[in-house]
Amino acid sequence: MRKYSEDYETVTTVDDNGNEKTSVEYRGQYFEINTNEEDLQSFKRNALLLVVVITALQVANGFFNNPGMYRFYVALPYVFAYLPIFYLALGILRAPSEKRRYRRDEIGHSFGRIKTWSQVLLILLGINALGEMIYLLFFSDGNMINLELLYLALTAAAVAASFVIIRMQKQIEVLPLVDKSQPKIN
Repeated sequence: MRKYSEDYETVTTVDDNGNEKTSVEYRGQYFEINTNEEDLQSFKRNALLLVVVITALQVANGFFNNPGMYRFYVALPYVFAYLPIFYLALGILRAPSEKRRYRRDEIGHSFGRIKTWSQVLLILLGINALGEMIYLLFFSDGNMINLELLYLALTAAAVAASFVIIRMQKQIEVLPLVDKSQPKIN
C-alpha cells in the first residue's frame, strides 16, 4: 500500500458535537477499461481456468520420476514457476467484474499483476522446457525417454496456456480517465 500512498490524503472533519473524525480520501488518478462487463467476466473466467490448467500440468509434471527432473536446470525453473502461478491467480481473482472508475491501486493489484506475473511465468516455463530439451539432446542416455517426452509435452502445453493468457490480456486496455472535477496530486 505504501506504493500508492501519495494517491490518498488524510482528512480531519469535526462533527456537530465537536468530535474530530479522521478519514482517508482518494485523490489520485482514476482509470477506465475499454471493454464491457461481459468481456471482463469472460476474461476473468477464462484466465482463471487457464491458471487452473497450468497448475494441474505443473503438479502432474511433478509426479513423473524422470531423470531430467534431477538436473538443476530443469528442477529449479519447475519449482520457481509456482510463485508466478500464485501471484497470477491473485491478480485474476482481484480483477474487476464490473465497469466503473478504478483507482490506481485497484489496477495495479489486478491488471498490473496479471501482466507482470504472466510474463514471468512464461519465461520460467520456457526455461523449464529449454532445460528439458537440453537434457534430452545432450545428457539423456535413452533410458525412460517416454517419461521425458511426456514431461516435455506437458510443459509445452503449460507454455502455450501461459501464452494464451498474455494474448487474452492484450484485448483489455486500461486507460487513464481525464476528469476535470477530480483534484490531482502533483
